[in-house]
Amino acid sequence: MRTPSIMIAMLCLVMAVTACSSGSSNTTDKKNGAVSTSSNDAAKKAEQAAEGTAKTVDMVRVAGSDVGYPSPFAFSPSGPFGYLRNSLIFDTLTWKDDSGVIPWLAKSWEISTDGLTYTFKLEDGVKWHDGEAFTADDVVFSFNYYKTYPFNWNGDIAQIKSVEKIDDLTVVFHMNNSYAPMLSDLVGIVPIIPQHIWEQVTNPIEYRDEKALVGTGPYQLAEYDAAAGQYLFKANENFFKGQVIVKELAFVSASDKLLALQNGEIDAAYTTNYGDVQTMVDGGYKSIKSEPAGSIVRLSFNLEHPQLSDKRLRQALAYAMDRAEISSKVSGAEPMVGNAGVVPTDSPWYNKNVKQYEYNLQESERILDELGYVKNEKGIRDGLKLSLMTSSNKQDSIMIQEMLKKAGIELNLVHLDSAAFTVALGENKYDMVLSGHVGASGDPDFLRLWFSGKASNMWSARGKSLDLEQFHEIANLQMKEMDETKRHEYINQLQDILAEELPTLALYHRPFYHIHNPKVFDYWKNTYGGIADGMPLWENKVFLIDVKQ
Repeated sequence: MRTPSIMIAMLCLVMAVTACSSGSSNTTDKKNGAVSTSSNDAAKKAEQAAEGTAKTVDMVRVAGSDVGYPSPFAFSPSGPFGYLRNSLIFDTLTWKDDSGVIPWLAKSWEISTDGLTYTFKLEDGVKWHDGEAFTADDVVFSFNYYKTYPFNWNGDIAQIKSVEKIDDLTVVFHMNNSYAPMLSDLVGIVPIIPQHIWEQVTNPIEYRDEKALVGTGPYQLAEYDAAAGQYLFKANENFFKGQVIVKELAFVSASDKLLALQNGEIDAAYTTNYGDVQTMVDGGYKSIKSEPAGSIVRLSFNLEHPQLSDKRLRQALAYAMDRAEISSKVSGAEPMVGNAGVVPTDSPWYNKNVKQYEYNLQESERILDELGYVKNEKGIRDGLKLSLMTSSNKQDSIMIQEMLKKAGIELNLVHLDSAAFTVALGENKYDMVLSGHVGASGDPDFLRLWFSGKASNMWSARGKSLDLEQFHEIANLQMKEMDETKRHEYINQLQDILAEELPTLALYHRPFYHIHNPKVFDYWKNTYGGIADGMPLWENKVFLIDVKQ
């Protein structure tokens, strides 16, 4: 790969997107992410004309790192960037732009009144990168293949009963039950793969033939250097959705992202520190704040721990932490204190009446006294020594340690490298764990996935299910509820349960900031609700394309 670079950053371009529809085609409602059965939703999108076609750009270089081989089975699931690299090569039936769910490989769809059948009309004339024709057979094959060899990210395949080919350009999905986030969080996440390549592959994780990266997407991988953490993608000049604007897209690494940007070694990067934003904007660069924030920094408690299994102790810990102070000092911006019910406070699904834990040291100490953890002559509560495991966020953990010390709680900090952290997380070998990750800005079904152990992102779920029957009953009800008002009620109830039980404590919701050189590329935008299942980033392929109207 050619140029040095820095952390990670993303790219987006301003254009309207085709949204042809027929019959009772459906989109996802922009305000709440619920499925709408309006027959005109997709048609209205088709009427949105581009304000002006952007000029092509030879190359855009964005900050990045190694996130694995970008096949659907081999990229790293430890964060969103592996998925995003993969999405440049492979396409899904639906996708998202700045207004919500849009048609992609499927140009229109119809949903039965009971929500159990989805009929998708596919784009005609789509070619795989090797020139073979894309057809309904590939769609049927893909979802059957993933049942045996799971896709390396989210997308609840278990909701699908079967996929049926009607003709070369029509497929029908038969569901086990109605599934509210079908369009955004299933067929909008899971990529379609070519049957003629994968039908003979029985070990997809290790499959590294060049055919493993044959997709229908706007880019093809030209270079990949795992050691350097660098990627070079080249435009697919025959992309079915339209002309690809950025001809070469490079992801490169740098030890100092701001310096690399200032030196012209990269064209874009992202940061979570508002101080970086102020410095770079003063220097003539532009910045975009992720909206909604979409990222969460949280404590997860080991509910099998003999002391932390008592929710009263977890609540006492929550009262002992000044989360507004942690948020403001770490981010350098206006604090966005975490919701005890987990859903971010800037989400349309946020329950404004949910129980919260404002900083209250006296209340924390009252509960600790009630639990029998009495302070000794040194001010330390006997019999209560806890550990906090983290692989990053050192500033956060030190602040937590000092705040708990004021309540008489001795907290041991355990900093592990990423590999050891992952192992300990999977084996449940911790008292409390501090993590930061994305995925909280999309459809609220993430609550079900996170707390039933079904989320693929290792930071989101540790593979263990919350032992709380009431939560899972309501989580399944909201998943099936197609009426958005009723679904809101269920999501509110889930937040109430999480706020009371506190299996995890959201410390704060952090916005990301995209910093870029506008002289190179100035068409960045936020994706509504985040890319796919809630990634508040800018690496959205739809904005790199002059989409056909």
